[in-house]
Amino acid sequence: MTKTTKNWLYAIFLIIAVLFPQIGKAQIFESRTGVDTLTFAERISLRTNAVDWTLLTPNLGVEFDVKSTNWNRWAVGLTLKTKWNTPATFKNRVFYNITEVRADFRNYWRTRQINNKVPAHTGFIDRLFSCRRRVVKHPKTTYYRGAYMSFSDFSIKFGREGHQGKALSAGITYGIIKPLYAFRTGNTLDLDLGFDAGFVAVNSEKFIYNRADNCYTRTKQGSWKVVPFPMPTAARVGFVYRFGSYPITKKYRWRYDADAQYQYRIDSIANQRVVDAINKHNRDSVESVIYKEFWQVYDSAAVVNSAKADSMRIVNAKLKAEADRKQAEADRLKAVEAQKEKERLKAKKKNKGKKAEEKPEPTEGAEATEPNGTTEPTGEQTPVEGEAPVEGGTPTEEQQTPAESEDTAKGGTPTEEQQTPAEEVSTSQPTTSQPTTSQQETNQPSAEPGKEASNE
Repeated sequence: MTKTTKNWLYAIFLIIAVLFPQIGKAQIFESRTGVDTLTFAERISLRTNAVDWTLLTPNLGVEFDVKSTNWNRWAVGLTLKTKWNTPATFKNRVFYNITEVRADFRNYWRTRQINNKVPAHTGFIDRLFSCRRRVVKHPKTTYYRGAYMSFSDFSIKFGREGHQGKALSAGITYGIIKPLYAFRTGNTLDLDLGFDAGFVAVNSEKFIYNRADNCYTRTKQGSWKVVPFPMPTAARVGFVYRFGSYPITKKYRWRYDADAQYQYRIDSIANQRVVDAINKHNRDSVESVIYKEFWQVYDSAAVVNSAKADSMRIVNAKLKAEADRKQAEADRLKAVEAQKEKERLKAKKKNKGKKAEEKPEPTEGAEATEPNGTTEPTGEQTPVEGEAPVEGGTPTEEQQTPAESEDTAKGGTPTEEQQTPAEEVSTSQPTTSQPTTSQQETNQPSAEPGKEASNE
């Protein structure tokens, strides 16, 4: 192994040691909805092809996502590989020198389950490039397809004759990405399997090795020619290293699956179109007949309901007038009762004033009023109008009631005007200034039996 080859291997091991720290866990496919914004680092990925490394051709590529959303499925990439004038341990009879720059534009996608929202394609071109499957066998696999363009400078000799020149190529690229591992730092590692095929334009000249002179002799001058049929130009068994904490299992989503709000909007638009079509059909064919019959029945029912409403308004108006009349009568009666009550109270007060004026003077031999407000009974009592005189005692307030209350005392049913309120009942009790008849009887030991009977 030459010194240059060893240096390249050391550089590879150094890159692996820096970019590939200790593996953390396997990647898990993300199925949740929602649109996420990717950072600049999460949109960048590095890739390399192991096939070129087996040919001792160092190569490194970089890829960048076009948009910063997780539903973006487009990416651009640039790959560089070179191996030129590397020395060998034997004479230069077999050698492989190449330098190539390749740019590609990829579209990533995943297979989708056919259902009511995602119907199967019917057109020939659509079915040819369709991503929809009856059964999704590899849900974690991400596919890509796109176009590439490359320019290379080569010098190859494996036998007696060699070829040297330049080449231009353009065509399609196709492959799959399988997620491998997620590192503790959040970065991820994926496996890239694919190939490129396209048309090639070559400007190549032939030469042979002259052993006698130890030199290479040109045997044919080169010119630009286009290969008349597609040719495979690259085979990939490589690795993709992605920065950031956003692996491929979260990226390159169908927007229909990633954005629930967008999905709802698309569904609502589709459903509204179906509803509009059905409504238009109904209006043109069936709705006109139903419309006419409905309005005929509705008009007849409206006339009947209008008549019922008018009759109900009349009945309600009569009931309201009767209720107002009864309420007015009740208010009038209440006012009359209040006026009568007021007059009774006024008459009662007037009677009390007359009784106070007609109070008799104390007779001789009567004792003076005690300081505590009680009066000793006297020998004679002045009879009150309408009541039998009582000997030896002062008439009580019950005995001083007007004549209109005599009927009640005799056992008759009192009238509404004779029924006094509670405050009048309290005034009929004996006061402290006038002793009752029983007290007079107790204080007069010489009272006669006949007089006691009359007082009772």
